Amino acid sequence: MLSLPQLRSLYTEAHPDHLAAFATTAAALFRRSGLDAGRQRCHFFLAQLGHESVGLQAREECLSYSAARLMQVWPRRFPILAAAEPYARDPEKLAEAVYGGRMGNDRPGDGFRYRGRGYIQLTGRDAYRQVGGLAGLPLEEWPDLANDPAHALAVACAFWHWKRLNPLCDQGDFAGVTRRINGGLVGLQDRFAWLERAQRCVPWEEPGSFAPKVEDLKAVQRALRARGLYDGSIDGIIGRRSLAALATLRAEEGLPAGSGVDLAVLEALGLR
Repeated sequence: MLSLPQLRSLYTEAHPDHLAAFATTAAALFRRSGLDAGRQRCHFFLAQLGHESVGLQAREECLSYSAARLMQVWPRRFPILAAAEPYARDPEKLAEAVYGGRMGNDRPGDGFRYRGRGYIQLTGRDAYRQVGGLAGLPLEEWPDLANDPAHALAVACAFWHWKRLNPLCDQGDFAGVTRRINGGLVGLQDRFAWLERAQRCVPWEEPGSFAPKVEDLKAVQRALRARGLYDGSIDGIIGRRSLAALATLRAEEGLPAGSGVDLAVLEALGLR
């Protein structure tokens, strides 16, 4: 399904061991996770991994920040320099401050022990336990398995299933997938850049189906704006404003229920 040359063209800086293991295990894991059932599932997955791991490179969360950077990453927790300085360049202390006492981290040292790892940046004891169970791996006991080339893709696929992300992919809701992974829309523009790259490097032919590219989504936003239904940015990001406009369009045109961009929407807007 995914060839090694395709993966090399997508994740150009990834270590060969990770690319080889990814190519070898992808077919079975994608089939088990339903990621082979449609190109949006596949492309959204590859794009999110690209962002979260910097192209399969950064497989362990870096917690060695300057005080100024801590204020940018966690502005509510570190609103002033004096609050951030005690945690600057001290990963273990920082991890306890930002992750301790939540996400199942109930023991001293859990914040650092269960920091972000793997292609999808698995974080927190609860996530390691539950995703490990789905993947058939003892991640709670051996969290570094999430970084192992032999298991990293299995962990990412199990996380995808745990978060129930395939239905959002089927709706074309890339922003919704991002929120469920990240808790917000951090790095959304970079995630969309990875999506464009995945669509280009991993072509997927499905007669009669439609998987919108970013330019398609921008065209939809322009058409919605022309109809007076949308007043947001023309950026290809289907966020809350775009989804609200699409819901109004569906109601006005009597289109089938849905929340994303599909063929019915394109036809209603004269884009197909």
